[in-house]
Amino acid sequence: MKLVLKERVFTLKERFNVTDEQEQPLYSVEGKFFSWGHQFDIEDASGAHMAHIKQKVFALLPRYFITCDGMEEMELKGHLNIIHPHYTLETPDGDWEVRGDFLHHEYTIQKGEETIATVTKKWLSFGDTYTLDVVEDKNVVPALCVMVALDCIFEDGAVAAAGGAAAAGAYTHHQNNAQNAPEAHTTEE
Repeated sequence: MKLVLKERVFTLKERFNVTDEQEQPLYSVEGKFFSWGHQFDIEDASGAHMAHIKQKVFALLPRYFITCDGMEEMELKGHLNIIHPHYTLETPDGDWEVRGDFLHHEYTIQKGEETIATVTKKWLSFGDTYTLDVVEDKNVVPALCVMVALDCIFEDGAVAAAGGAAAAGAYTHHQNNAQNAPEAHTTEE
């Protein structure tokens, strides 16, 4: 099943519309406005609650707790690996591994050698737009939750990188001004 996720822009809280390829509404994803860390609720087209996603705020590496209705709580964990970053979703039925090109938002969710879903980002679109291709219908909601959590992780990383770059630029600017400043001369009488 292919899903298309479009992030709504110009809203005070994070929201996604989830449709099929013919743009028929399937799910809505809505973030909480005031919360510690990211929190989302997912509802189907009829308004029935399907899942809840909650970020663990005070963690060294990214961690999200995912509760899909009718399933035990699952945990998405980031791993410290600079060369090949990856994530694991711990499920009651076995771990899902998430690997791929996270910089370009193209990755695969697998359980062992079995592909659960693939995610690709559509560039040149108004707001973030993703295609989520899920192999089995029973995995649609958990895969959607993983994709939403990873979007938050990447967005937070981009904000942190931009803040770090701005701080580095300000420091460099300060250093350059200090080096180019005229020397102060003191006169002794």
